[in-house]
Amino acid sequence: MADNNAPQKPKSAAAIVGLVLGIIALVTSFLPFINNLSFVLAAIGLVFAIVGLAGALRGKKAGKGMAIASVVVNVLAVVIVLGTQSMYAAAIDDATASLTSNDAAATLDATAAADKYSITDEAMDGDAYSTKISGILTNNTNDQLSYVQVSYNLFDADGNQIGTALANTNDLAADGTWKFEATGMTAVDKVASYKLGDVSGF
Repeated sequence: MADNNAPQKPKSAAAIVGLVLGIIALVTSFLPFINNLSFVLAAIGLVFAIVGLAGALRGKKAGKGMAIASVVVNVLAVVIVLGTQSMYAAAIDDATASLTSNDAAATLDATAAADKYSITDEAMDGDAYSTKISGILTNNTNDQLSYVQVSYNLFDADGNQIGTALANTNDLAADGTWKFEATGMTAVDKVASYKLGDVSGF
């Protein structure tokens, strides 16, 4: 006959701590960057869970089921952290590769444009109503260009863009030169500097 007056075994504090840490780690295991801490919590929780399970199996502590649950939760948190970090790392690598590819394409486009056209003798002039950027563009290709456009970005003394100057022409011969005058509707005394924006032609 069972002794109802036998003292109850205390529940394993280690199993309880392990279960709490495991739940926190599991809840945060999907969050990028934060799940680095989740991994640490799960590792510590797993140690507590194993200690609690060992005590329960030896009969020194109660709460065997809780200890087993603690082990399972912490192991699951570790697995999820490792899986999500691998997924996030792959996503970052793909994004980096895409940006690198786009930068390389932009560099190739800029190089190709430089091979097709060259600009010399740039100068700025204007009045109270406009700014004019003049120069000489050379068609370095072996083909006549039906249309060519040059654009310049205009900046104030603080480096803010305050306008654009444009010029275009038609039927520029192969190896031909075009003395252009790009005009923008910004007073020249407000323009501190300018930069070539784009050269397009076909």
